[in-house]
Amino acid sequence: MSFNLIVEPKINKKGNIANSVALYDPDERERKRLQDIRKEYQIADTIHNQSYEEFNNRSLIEQQDKNQKSFNNFISEGSNNPDEDWHANTRRSVTRNKVISIAAHITSAILEPKVFAQNENDEEDDDAADTMQDIMKWSLEQSDYSRKFVNAVIAALVNPGVFIYEGFADVKRKIKEITSKGSWTDKEVQDEIFSGFQNLLVPLDELYIGDVYEPDIQKQPFMIWRRIIDYTNAKIKYEGNENFDKYVRPGLRVFYDEANDTFYESYDVNLEGRLVEEIIYYNRYADLEIRLVNGVLMDDSDRPLQRKDKCYPFVFSGYEPYDEGRFFYRKSLVEKMESDQDIIDRLYNMILDGTFLSVMPPLITFGEDEVSIDVIMPGRITSMTADNKLEPINIGTNLNAGITALEKVESSLSESSQDPMHSGQAMRGSQTAFEIARLEENARKMLGLFGKMIGFLVKDFGQLRLSTIVQHLTVGDAIQTQGSINRLKFRKILIPDSMAEGKKVTKRIEFDNEDVDEYELLKREEYPDGNKQKEPKENLRIIKINPKLFRQLKYLVKIEPDFETMTSTNAKKAMNIEAYDRLIQNPMAEQEAVLRDFLLGNYKKGEEDKYIRKPQPMAQPGMQGMPQEGAEQSNLIKQLTQPKQTEVASEMVS
Repeated sequence: MSFNLIVEPKINKKGNIANSVALYDPDERERKRLQDIRKEYQIADTIHNQSYEEFNNRSLIEQQDKNQKSFNNFISEGSNNPDEDWHANTRRSVTRNKVISIAAHITSAILEPKVFAQNENDEEDDDAADTMQDIMKWSLEQSDYSRKFVNAVIAALVNPGVFIYEGFADVKRKIKEITSKGSWTDKEVQDEIFSGFQNLLVPLDELYIGDVYEPDIQKQPFMIWRRIIDYTNAKIKYEGNENFDKYVRPGLRVFYDEANDTFYESYDVNLEGRLVEEIIYYNRYADLEIRLVNGVLMDDSDRPLQRKDKCYPFVFSGYEPYDEGRFFYRKSLVEKMESDQDIIDRLYNMILDGTFLSVMPPLITFGEDEVSIDVIMPGRITSMTADNKLEPINIGTNLNAGITALEKVESSLSESSQDPMHSGQAMRGSQTAFEIARLEENARKMLGLFGKMIGFLVKDFGQLRLSTIVQHLTVGDAIQTQGSINRLKFRKILIPDSMAEGKKVTKRIEFDNEDVDEYELLKREEYPDGNKQKEPKENLRIIKINPKLFRQLKYLVKIEPDFETMTSTNAKKAMNIEAYDRLIQNPMAEQEAVLRDFLLGNYKKGEEDKYIRKPQPMAQPGMQGMPQEGAEQSNLIKQLTQPKQTEVASEMVS
């Protein structure tokens, strides 16, 4: 589908423009901006469709299409020749299995950004870092980060890279609220699906870059995000925008004809009468973020980047670099296994063909009688003259050679991806512990490189998410209270099942510049609603933050990916229990800590206190009705070991 700004006008038989003149007629400044965007799109479109040696003389779109077909086990149609229809036309799922196996290992633990905070004196602020880490975790849950992380890992293994968009949206929509009488009234509410933190996987063919030999996405001269969306979704996003309501219609695109200096509109059959084309142009150096729908500007032609950090809202990474890191796109695992996969498929089909020929070899007849194919049927009786005979053709099929070659190629493919043992497949023959350790170390190294690439992706994403949190959560909405006094209302964040002091608690984070001292960053409370006259809630932790001071801190993200290929949850549990058995007998070990970390922590993390007996208070001597523990035993021992008072007295007299 062509880009709307460079749609060529339709010409009728008389040589005149057949499209109708559009109602949309921007001013000179807006026309100049549209021309600039058009020129830069032509550069980006050339990058998309130009062939590169890195892609084996294919374009980005062609390489992505080939990779996806290989991952999806796409099988092309066989020959239309009936004489060749018997040939096997299948595909081994080796590449797909390798991708799924590595993705399963990488995503066995969802990698999340770890936050560090520094104050104005460049000193680490642990309290602010812990609070921001809680907010980060909450925001990731709100944006379904775990699902997107899994999809991003698979995309990086299959495609020449993966883009993730990071942003925040506040979208309103109109609903019909039903009253008690059965009627309804129109009401505007926040759309929970389209609002809040956003992290979206952007297909490579939707995002255009300005320099293919600039590996840092934040140093790109410009970026263009072009996608086709449903008109209903576009209406939810842009309804109320004057240009959208007036000029945008589904399926109807607006374009500019420079020769006549006129805007025309044309019906695009590719939009199916229900779709629209959304384009967002980003230019970090000119500080521009301009939106167009079906060729119509939605904003002022000088609209700045909406992020306060003035960064592109995208992060990018992939499986492996092509070179030393100059080329922007990455080499995928599917592309790396491409040649081996092609050989495997060819050998596999040849082996199947050879098996067919061995089981049912072709026949040759001698004599005058013609033998048709329907003669070769079980139980069929056919009379022939004595001079006629039927013999199979010896084609000398050597299936063992093909099978041996197939095993060699599959072994080569495992060397560039992952060995079968770490894919969950049993190995032939017995292996020594040293051989298994070598395999584990090699697999860890193979996953380690890709793990670092994913770590870079998560780190860059986390840095953008930190800026989004500071920009949108630390700013309050003005509300009117009693006496017509305006007050800022901040968002309250509730984080259940959080860890604090080794316990599982619920944290409530509140941004409030009134309840916190002007020079105090945050304060903690354990009382509901700050009312100290009430009993404190045992599992509630209230954290009140000064938003102004919180915004002034410098936040950094650190990622240390360490993907252990064979250390499963059950293995870790077994190792912890083994350590517990040894430490529990050691008089130098802290027994309660050993019980918490190595035994109870395996089963009830954060709930260890429920299973640890509280120390009993010591009974005061002389208190009636409360004998000390072991008092009965002590009295019995005294009676057995000490002489009676009468005996002692008689001995003293004598």
